[in-house]
Amino acid sequence: MNAPRACWSVLANKAQEQVSLIQGQLAEGRVRAVALQASRDRLQKLYSDYLKPPETGSASQGMQETLNQRQFSTQLLTLLLRVDQDLAQLKGAMTESRRELAKAERERLKMQALVEQDLLAFRAHTRHRDQQQMDAMGVLQFNLQAGA
Repeated sequence: MNAPRACWSVLANKAQEQVSLIQGQLAEGRVRAVALQASRDRLQKLYSDYLKPPETGSASQGMQETLNQRQFSTQLLTLLLRVDQDLAQLKGAMTESRRELAKAERERLKMQALVEQDLLAFRAHTRHRDQQQMDAMGVLQFNLQAGA
């Protein structure tokens, strides 16, 4: 055993890469959630502004304008529903990513513990080997002095 085994550190690095990848996915998801929420807020404001009654004193709306307003309101509601669906889907995906992150983090910690255990075993082996060499040298020196 001349050096600690590299396999554990390779596996630990691979586990760390997996954790980093999932953390990146979560960060992207948070950015997307903020963008979707901003879109939702903008659509909601547009919808509420569009539904405000016309100012008093203005001429009443014609039939075509009323139909156009209803159609536009329906389109805004459809867009709001779509954004809500996208947000719900994103939240589900982020929940799953958090589970995967916890699993990957456990795996990373396990691999890191194996790296540390292997390093401790290597150091113990090295100390034992060094002690044996020192003992052999001491016996050899004693025998040389006794023989002289």
